[in-house]
Amino acid sequence: MNKRVFLLIAFVGLLALAGTGVSAADQPQTKQERSPRSKDRIEAPDGIVKPKANEIGRVELSEKKIQNANLEVETAGPAKIGATLELTGKIALNEDAVANVSPRYTGVVKAVYKRLGDQVQKGEALATIESSESLREYQVNSEISGMVIKKEVTIGEVARDEKPIFTVANLSTVWVDFSVFPQDFERVKPGQLVEIAYADHLSARGKISYIAPVGSENTQSMLARAIVQNPDGLLLPGLFVTGKLFVEEIDAPVAVLASAIQNVDGKTVVFVADGATFQARQVELGSRDNSYVQVLSGLSAGNRYVAANSFLLKAELGKNEAQESD
Repeated sequence: MNKRVFLLIAFVGLLALAGTGVSAADQPQTKQERSPRSKDRIEAPDGIVKPKANEIGRVELSEKKIQNANLEVETAGPAKIGATLELTGKIALNEDAVANVSPRYTGVVKAVYKRLGDQVQKGEALATIESSESLREYQVNSEISGMVIKKEVTIGEVARDEKPIFTVANLSTVWVDFSVFPQDFERVKPGQLVEIAYADHLSARGKISYIAPVGSENTQSMLARAIVQNPDGLLLPGLFVTGKLFVEEIDAPVAVLASAIQNVDGKTVVFVADGATFQARQVELGSRDNSYVQVLSGLSAGNRYVAANSFLLKAELGKNEAQESD
């Protein structure tokens, strides 16, 4: 083949290629050049778009339904969460505000002025006694202001100076003694705040004021005591209560409002909002307080989630599943 023939063949080949209309712009896009998909979805090898692994269902609502449901949407993000410890305790008299009243001299009781449950003021007369030695009468007065909680005297009996005849207690404050078990010893410290629940959703607050230096042999626990204000007298010594001790504050990278948490088929979920679509994401939870719950996995900071009325989405999801099974 001479040079002229070779050049002719090459020229014809170029003309054929140009006739196809193929250009670099028409070549298939590489993986990096394709438009990105939502982070909430993944692409299977066969090209079918599937939900994320922790998505257990989704609900799509019309704009009207969304308005009627009054859904409140918040953004997941960092929050400070007060970690708590649940304790059981018992209300006791504040022994620093209790007075055992004894006669100064042995003698016969001539008059008794106060009964059980009576309020008395400091210095007020409780009884009159005639001294056996001097035969002179004298008054027995209360050492503090408070309530008579014990009375062991009657008119005509002999009151002895070594035995208390009245016990007066100031119940404006009480002690609440909590039992703390070994695994929690290091978490409990003086000055920590404790919230006490009693008598059908009533509550009070106090601070840990004393931690016993010795343990209880019978219960294998440690005593932690809180002093609690009792202005209404509803904290009755002898009753058992529960306490929520605020032991520390956690900086949670991802947290949601507690009202967002739902249970679907035994799984803990949060509904993530994506326009008119709401994805039920299974989540793992950590510490919580009265407002926020720490999310350990299943949700990222910046995700928008349904914080209020998400139970309506749970109900809608149940309807969808029922229809699919029919």
